[in-house]
Amino acid sequence: MTTATQECPTRFGEGIIASYPDPLRTCIWNAIVEKATDVHLHCVAEGLRVLHRVDGIIHPKMLLSSTEGRRLLNQLKTASGVDFIRSFVPTEGQLVWPDGDMRWEIRVTLTPVRDRESAHLRLLSVPRNQWDISNIGFQPVDQEKVTAAVGSLNGLVLITGATGSGKTTTMYSLASLMDLRTTTTYSIEDPVEFRLPFVQQIEVDEQHGLTMYEGLRTILRMDPDLILVGEIRDADSAMVAARAALSGRLVLATIHAQDAAGAIDALHYLGVPYHVIGSSLRLIIAQNLIRRLCPDCTQPRELGDGDRELFSQFAMETPDSLMQAVGCSDCHSYGYQGRTGVFEVAKVDDEVATFIRSGAHHREITDCLRKKGTRSMAQDGLEKAALGVTSMEEVRRVCTFGRGIELMRRTTDPLSLQIEDLSRSEV
Repeated sequence: MTTATQECPTRFGEGIIASYPDPLRTCIWNAIVEKATDVHLHCVAEGLRVLHRVDGIIHPKMLLSSTEGRRLLNQLKTASGVDFIRSFVPTEGQLVWPDGDMRWEIRVTLTPVRDRESAHLRLLSVPRNQWDISNIGFQPVDQEKVTAAVGSLNGLVLITGATGSGKTTTMYSLASLMDLRTTTTYSIEDPVEFRLPFVQQIEVDEQHGLTMYEGLRTILRMDPDLILVGEIRDADSAMVAARAALSGRLVLATIHAQDAAGAIDALHYLGVPYHVIGSSLRLIIAQNLIRRLCPDCTQPRELGDGDRELFSQFAMETPDSLMQAVGCSDCHSYGYQGRTGVFEVAKVDDEVATFIRSGAHHREITDCLRKKGTRSMAQDGLEKAALGVTSMEEVRRVCTFGRGIELMRRTTDPLSLQIEDLSRSEV
């Protein structure tokens, strides 16, 4: 097994883009230049290991000595307002980092690990495109469905996916399709990740009694036109969100699930009856994030037999060639720059709503959606690979293929259902 010393440069300043006398400035500045979303500071036997998450992938960057690591952690505590004296419980803080015309909000979490401390930094900044939905990665036909659903001004729109799949960005972009200056819009989030203009954003504070459920109940008394729910995670908030949609409000909410049919399962698992789901739901967006190829170094390659088989499986036209990642100085030798979404956008029309109200199983709903032309995330990923947006290797990494066999196993095997129930209860 490769050790941290072998994976990471052994001196502060190696394996990084710029070095400053101030360790914290060096740490943050290099993360910003590499477009990292997260910085992990892990204590190891040799000192402090620094890792960046860039476009969803972890990259080891450097290994600091124990003295250098302690200095960095102490600076981080001071800058983020965390108690300088080491605590025996996890602590959280926040700092603001100016970068030209941008401003980064950095959330800091420190936790005791054995006899030392590790830390995590989450870097947040408002996108330069200001939530422009055309830059998220929707295909034109899917963008039309989304625009129509938001334009209806009533019903429940669910955005679903794994943690870190861009659900909040999509939710904010959908909200920005409306003229928020002339709309009474409230959100309940845990936490508020970005500041959205003209939206009254409420942050969950359970220590003071402000739960997701209490926040939603309060919002309903505030005459809202549009309600944003950061994440539906309990039975009370699920029911309130669904009934708010039935009462003529537009509700945009996120929930953890793997696909569109799974979002219906998740809502029902939280106690929302099928007839309420079928009557309130207007649109489901299942999504994940996939890396974009670097435009400066990407190169074409021939298709292999496995590539042709995947395109044939979805009855898609096989491209003459595919693009592959190479790596250059502009992308820091990663071969990719930035990410885009892969989506399954399911419109809930009368036929689908009837299926839902009847208590149809996951597979039956999925088959109904496919017959009505709803593409899976895997198919959307293949289309992006054919267009040269991403590589087939990246599509295989992110998307799930062989849906039929796996779906049959999940919906008929009692043990699998028990495992799914336990997983959902932990969300």
